Amino acid sequence: MLLLPLLFSSHLCQAEAASEAAVKVAFLYNFFKFIEWPESATAQNRYTLCLSSHTDFGDHLLMLEGKTVNGKPLDIVRNISAKDLKSCHLIFIDTADNPGDYARELKGSPVVSVSDKSGFINQGGTIGLIQDGNRLSFEINLETANAGNTRISAQLLKLAKNILAGK
Repeated sequence: MLLLPLLFSSHLCQAEAASEAAVKVAFLYNFFKFIEWPESATAQNRYTLCLSSHTDFGDHLLMLEGKTVNGKPLDIVRNISAKDLKSCHLIFIDTADNPGDYARELKGSPVVSVSDKSGFINQGGTIGLIQDGNRLSFEINLETANAGNTRISAQLLKLAKNILAGK
C-alpha cells in the first residue's frame, strides 16, 4: 500500500515512457538487420529510417547516429512528407498520424511500415508493435511484406507474437 502513490508519480511515468521509446528505437534498428529489400530499393548507398510527423522518440534516436546496416549508413528522416514516403526503407508511423492511411498509401511498395497502433497489421501495415504483458513484442503481416517484395527472415518470423499470412 505504501508503494501505490509512487506508482502514479509523474516521474515514474516519464521514466517508463522514455525506456519504452528506447526499446522501440532498438526494435526499429534491429528490424533492418532481418529484412531484405528488393534490389531496386537497395541500390542506394544507404538505408533510410523515416518517422511520421507526430513521432517523438526524443534523444533515443541519437543512439542510431553513425550506425550502419549491412555495411551501409543509416539515415533518419523525421516528419516525412507524403510525397517522400517511397524514399524510405522503413517508416515508423505514430498512432496520431492515422497509420492505416500510410499503409494504404504504401501498398505494394518495398517500404516496411511499423506502428504501435492496435490492429495495425490488419489495416495493411507490415509490422505492429504490441504490448505483451509488460514487454514489447511485435506481429507481422507477411502478405504486406510479400506484396512489396521485401523478405523477412525466418529468425524474425520466429520471434513474432503473431503472423498474418494472408490468403
